[in-house]
Amino acid sequence: MTAALLDRDAARRARPGLLQALAEDPSTRLVVVDARGRVSLDAPGQGADLPQDGLTPTHGRSAGQVLELAPVTAADLDLTGLETYYLGRQESDATSWLAVVVPDETTEPPDAEGAAHPHVDLDSLLARFPLSALRAVGADLSACALSLTTPAVALAAWHASHHYCPACGARTVQAEAGWAQRCTGCGRMSFPRTDPAVIMSVTDEQDRIILVHGSTWEAGRYSTIAGFIEAGESAEAAVVREVAEETGLRVSRVEQVATQPWPFPRSLMLGYRAWLEPGQSAARPDGTEVTDVRVLSRAELAAAVDSGRLVLPGAASIARRLIEDWFGGPLGR
Repeated sequence: MTAALLDRDAARRARPGLLQALAEDPSTRLVVVDARGRVSLDAPGQGADLPQDGLTPTHGRSAGQVLELAPVTAADLDLTGLETYYLGRQESDATSWLAVVVPDETTEPPDAEGAAHPHVDLDSLLARFPLSALRAVGADLSACALSLTTPAVALAAWHASHHYCPACGARTVQAEAGWAQRCTGCGRMSFPRTDPAVIMSVTDEQDRIILVHGSTWEAGRYSTIAGFIEAGESAEAAVVREVAEETGLRVSRVEQVATQPWPFPRSLMLGYRAWLEPGQSAARPDGTEVTDVRVLSRAELAAAVDSGRLVLPGAASIARRLIEDWFGGPLGR
């Protein structure tokens, strides 16, 4: 199944009692996630958010094996007291999908008696199918699994961080089967926010790639330049601005490549290729967001990666795709 075969079925979200009806239907499929960006799969858990070696984790399976969601239906789990969202239905057989959120014990409000709700069935399920960090395993998921986990994780993160109305401050409640919140005070409807960001492979007149080291990253990790689009700014203008701000280099031309939802917690990455103006001599890291800039040929990048001196972004990221598109094939072991 490809991502396009999942119908998000937006018209059905407003149907009264939809979540309850799906919870009671034993054929409903479940996607178990938490607000920290983790998902339950049919494989041993991968806890690391980003593998420290920059390589795709193997999870104790054969290299190249595609990961699928944990095979869980509403018949396998008591959904009482658990937060759920409607993700849509599979076009091939009309199977409905619910996201089920694992409560965070540090933030989940207790019940009226002051005790947290026990979820024995959920604990048992997670013992069989532990949670894995989506950022670590995303490149290994099937198209179907990825199309389901991305919105599920994004919705879980949004609901976990938005409990009050931005207009009047009253408490909000879930609406539209998880795709909105309604204020209990003024009735205002709020919807999940998406922050657009540009990310770009930048090359010079010798076709060398520009990679940067972020100030918060571990030593040796490098990636493409990226940044959020500012108010009233086009994506293309943001590419030019971000490259100049972070490296002091001037872009002459940009070309869009692809987009990627990045629900950590709510970004949409707009991928570009960018070419520098000729005759620029040296990059200058801004010292705040970027502490080092490397200008590398293909041979230099391959040698640095193979030796372990340079760690690339995770395989699930569009940054890795942009780098490997320029390189002409996969990088790393």
